[in-house]
Amino acid sequence: MEQPPPIPESPAPAAPPEPTMSLATRLVNVFAVPGEVFEDTRISRPCAANWLVPSLIACVVGIFAAIVMFSQPNIQQQIREQQEKAMQEQVKAGKMTQAQADQAVAMMEKFTGPTMMKAFGAVGAVVVSFVRLFWWGLVLWLLGRWLLKARFGYMKTVEIAGLASMIAVLGSIVTLLLIVNFGKLFSTPSLALAVGDFDVKNKGHLLLGAVNVFTFWQVAVMSIGLARLAVVPWARAMLAVLTFWLVWTLLLVLIGLGQFAM
Repeated sequence: MEQPPPIPESPAPAAPPEPTMSLATRLVNVFAVPGEVFEDTRISRPCAANWLVPSLIACVVGIFAAIVMFSQPNIQQQIREQQEKAMQEQVKAGKMTQAQADQAVAMMEKFTGPTMMKAFGAVGAVVVSFVRLFWWGLVLWLLGRWLLKARFGYMKTVEIAGLASMIAVLGSIVTLLLIVNFGKLFSTPSLALAVGDFDVKNKGHLLLGAVNVFTFWQVAVMSIGLARLAVVPWARAMLAVLTFWLVWTLLLVLIGLGQFAM
């Protein structure tokens, strides 16, 4: 009795190719030709450098910005005035006495001196850089699965968010230059520049601060990355990302955390 011929083994799936662009080229080209950058990212094997290096750059820029910003006497004075104003509002509301307010201000001055502000600012810059990275990676991943009905790995969207964060890095540099030039804490490349006395408790002011040139640029670039991953038209991805950003920003403003939307 003849033996049946052996069943040929199916060939193993080909591994994703190496990126055709170098990391330095991707970091630069994301400003000019993000579609090409994200297409190369989509078809290439996962690369941790796509999110790690931009995050480290953001950390370095954020630390430098915190040191420079909190070294400005005008900024230090504005922070002290905001603290005193907040205490006076507590006194007017009957939540504390004037003596308690004076004691609280004196205590805050001990812990919010220039050195402490620089330290807290530097640590905050590092934490925010990585939190925003993985948060936007999660947002893009969920939008892709739920709204665009596409399937791709979470870390791919983290790579997209990481490369797109180079826009935010440039925005941080521009913001620092504006703050140093105008001597105001909330001098950002947004409609907040039109506000003479910016109040973080004023929801209208916070909404103006959220209308930031670099924020919209970054949203548009992330939308291009999501469109390439999901293989859908850019307008469809842009609608999803922009709608989420609008809802999220309005929510932060309404619950009193609008400064995190700026």
